[in-house]
Amino acid sequence: MTNRHVLRQYATKSILPLLILLLVISSMFSASAARSDGVMVEYFYEDGCLKCQQTSPVIDSVIGRFESINYTSHNVATSYSIMKGYGVYTVPAIVINKSTVIAYSDYDGDDILLESLLVEAIENAPAIPANGTLPLAKNVDGSVTSFELSPLIVLITGLLAGFNPCLLAVMAFLASVTISSNGGKKEMLVVIGGFCAGIFTTYMIFGISFLKAVTIFPGSRDSITLFMTVLIGVLGIWHIYDAYHLKRHSRSTFKTPGSIVSFMDSIHGKNALALSFFAGGLFSLVKAPCVGAVYLSILDMLIARTNLLEGAVYLFLYNFGVVLPVLGLGVFLAFGMSPETVMQFREKRRSGIRFVTGVVLLLLALLLYFNVI
Repeated sequence: MTNRHVLRQYATKSILPLLILLLVISSMFSASAARSDGVMVEYFYEDGCLKCQQTSPVIDSVIGRFESINYTSHNVATSYSIMKGYGVYTVPAIVINKSTVIAYSDYDGDDILLESLLVEAIENAPAIPANGTLPLAKNVDGSVTSFELSPLIVLITGLLAGFNPCLLAVMAFLASVTISSNGGKKEMLVVIGGFCAGIFTTYMIFGISFLKAVTIFPGSRDSITLFMTVLIGVLGIWHIYDAYHLKRHSRSTFKTPGSIVSFMDSIHGKNALALSFFAGGLFSLVKAPCVGAVYLSILDMLIARTNLLEGAVYLFLYNFGVVLPVLGLGVFLAFGMSPETVMQFREKRRSGIRFVTGVVLLLLALLLYFNVI
C-alpha cells in the first residue's frame, strides 16, 4: 500500500467526521438564530423598583445572545394598559410573543433561574397571534393569571362592606335621635344623606391621597403592600375574636367613644346637614378598624393594578357601594321602619357577620401575600 493511499484513508476517517461535526454545529446555531428570529420580548418595569433593577441586567445579557429579537421595555407608569391586556398586574414582568409571561414569582430573585427561563422561552416561543386579539398570556408553568379587578367586582365588594354591624347600629341610632327630637321624614333623610356623604368623602380623600403618594414614591410600593397585608390579617383576627367576644359577653370590642355618641345626639335643627356630614367623616376615622379593613384590601389591590385616574374611579364605585346599603336603610327608616327592628336584627346577626368578615379578611391577606390577587 502506497503512502498516498494511506494518507487518503486517514483523511477519509479523520477529516470527514470533523466536517460532519462542523455541519451539525452550524445547523444548531442556525436553528438557534431561526428560533430567535421574529421573537418579541417585552419587559415591564417601574422606576424605583429594586426587583426590576436586579432583573434588567439579566434580560440585557440574554437578549444580547440572540439575533433579530424585537425587544421593548415599558415603564408601567405609562404602559399599564398594555401590561393589563396580557393579564399581568405586577412588575417586573417579561412577556414573550404576547403569549408567555415570566413573573418575579417564577424565579424569586434567582438570576441563574431567570436566565434559564428566558432562554427557554425565547427558543420555544409560540407564534405571535395574527388576528390582533390577544389571549391572556400564560405563565412559564402554563397557568393563566385570570384575576382582574372590574368595576362590578369593586362595587359588589363595597356593598358587602356596607352591611356592617357598626354602620347598622349608627343608622338606627341616628334614626332614633331624629324621631325623639320630633324631626320628620325630611330631616331624617337630611341627616342620613349628610352622614353617608361624610363617610364617602373621607374615604375618597384618603384613598386618592394614598394612591397619589404611591405614584410619587413608587419604590415604597412593596413595603406598603406588605404592611397593609399584615394589617388586614391582624384586623381579620380581631374580627374573629370580636365575634367570640360578642357571643361570650354580648358586647363588642369595637367601641364607639362616648364623645361621638353625645355629638351624634346633638344632630338636629338647622345645622343637621353639616353636623351629620362631620359625624360621618368622624365615624369613618374612629371606626376604621371596624369598617375599613376591606377598604384597605381594595387599596392594596389598586396599588399594583391601576393608575391614579382609574384608581379614583374604582374608589368612587367602592365607596358608593359602602354607603348604598346605609342610604337604603335610611329611606326605609324614614318611611316607617322601626329603629328597634334594625337593632334587633343587628343583635342577632352581628356576631355571625363579624366572624364571616374576619375569615374573608384572613383569606384576602393570604391571597395578597402570595400574589394571587
